[in-house]
Amino acid sequence: MIQFFVAILLILLFFFILYLVITKKIEKMDHEFYQKVAKKINHTNTFILKKITFLGSAPGIIISIFLSFFFIKDSFDRQFLIISIIGEAILNNLIKIMVKRIRPSINPLVIEESPSFPSGHTMSTSVFYALIIFFLWKSPIILIIKIILTMISILVMISVMFSRIYLGVHYLSDVLAGICCGISYVLLITLMYPELQFLLL
Repeated sequence: MIQFFVAILLILLFFFILYLVITKKIEKMDHEFYQKVAKKINHTNTFILKKITFLGSAPGIIISIFLSFFFIKDSFDRQFLIISIIGEAILNNLIKIMVKRIRPSINPLVIEESPSFPSGHTMSTSVFYALIIFFLWKSPIILIIKIILTMISILVMISVMFSRIYLGVHYLSDVLAGICCGISYVLLITLMYPELQFLLL
């Protein structure tokens, strides 16, 4: 029940952010936050964050899925991961099409064509790594390894979120909405995991 209520809270937070975006009440905060991030722009940071942002791209997620199969051996878990990622991509694109938020008008360090809200890189990264954490904690791996890999997964999520703002292709509100939507999505689909596993196996 706690998992369900957390998911609902995140969904409500997502819709609150959406409301602020539609009414343009969050624009000032978005621009002020970017101005603070822009002070960190230099050649080294740009090089590093372009590599980090790749982890949330479609090719980056596909590569990550195949790499995850080295420790995700169960065929149902593999199917669950792939179908969940596909579902997230469809959901993200549907929201983008409906909201149609224009990308930031600042000088972007990479080029993106799709609408801005919510951040697709952030949402796909949060879904993938949240699922990795889910599979990790139901595995027989020793506790200390679970903790370390969980912390790394969370760090990757946060890093990708930051990279999208730094590179000038998303607002703070875009990435916050992306992680709210992504994590709530994972919380809801993993609630159905036992029933789906029972039906399909």
